[in-house]
Amino acid sequence: MNFKDILIQIQNSQVETFCLVPDLLTKNGTKLLARKRRGLYWIWTRLTIEELKNTATRVNTMEVPIAKLVNQRAGLNNICSIVKNDFRIVYNGIGGYKGSNPSFGLRERILQELNCMDHRTGTLNIKNRNFDNADWAVSFFDFDDPSNLGIIKKLKSENPYTAFANDLETLWRLEFGHPILCRY
Repeated sequence: MNFKDILIQIQNSQVETFCLVPDLLTKNGTKLLARKRRGLYWIWTRLTIEELKNTATRVNTMEVPIAKLVNQRAGLNNICSIVKNDFRIVYNGIGGYKGSNPSFGLRERILQELNCMDHRTGTLNIKNRNFDNADWAVSFFDFDDPSNLGIIKKLKSENPYTAFANDLETLWRLEFGHPILCRY
């Protein structure tokens, strides 16, 4: 199994799903990404590093400490530098159910990154930090989308999401750079 080849195909596929956050939040957003799916996601912004350096984080929460991370990492060599339409990738993760009961999916995890006030949940919490949604975009790789079946088959697993999602998230970062807002 050639993971580099798989990662390049995942990268090419996910870039094609790029959509602005306001588009994802509309009623038509479920046409972009159906509910209760499994996969990887990327969050993009067109905000500058300087704008991100001044982002407040609520105390006693698991919110991603945007200002802290940007101040520590700005200028480092291995930060992801992928850009599309003036947006750059700043975060990536995985989302979806692990067993056979699709109770929580990729779309729901992305929405949680955008708007989650639960103090226990690690999230960017974009909406509640007074960012303009138009400055943010998302993209994703949906393990359950039939158009990705050729890529998924290369993983040679009966349950590729459970077996490989965590590894693919890490391997993608090693190949394409670590998004500046990912804590780990």
